[in-house]
Amino acid sequence: MPCQRTFLHPMLANFHGPGREECTVSRVVSNTPQQALTLLNDPTFVECSRVFAEHTLAAPAQSDDDRINLAFQRALARPAKPVEEESLAKFLARQRDYYGANLDDAKVFVHIGNTPEPAGTKESELAAWTQVCRVILNLHETITRY
Repeated sequence: MPCQRTFLHPMLANFHGPGREECTVSRVVSNTPQQALTLLNDPTFVECSRVFAEHTLAAPAQSDDDRINLAFQRALARPAKPVEEESLAKFLARQRDYYGANLDDAKVFVHIGNTPEPAGTKESELAAWTQVCRVILNLHETITRY
């Protein structure tokens, strides 16, 4: 696949990625609305959230709260705070209701990207957990804090 060194991918431009013509030692740290929209809507990040959700669902967790904490541990290296856990549990319940009633939307949503869906996964459940993982991956703490 040919590489265009003079072309900066639009996603990288949203994150103020440096040009490819020269080495950049220090990058500009910024936080713009375009970055949040990219993280929520770019097919690459939706696919990333789906794969993250697949791994979270495949783990031997016993409850939704355990899975939420596992996802936080994997993304942020810390457990979820009680208020975060409660908020995401409510969000998960709403997403389950929505995708349970809209199976066609769930099917389309979980097939975004090139990674094949694992066999035996309930699409509505995977779609609901993908939305939860999108929230975790779009947290300010996940994106900009070191």
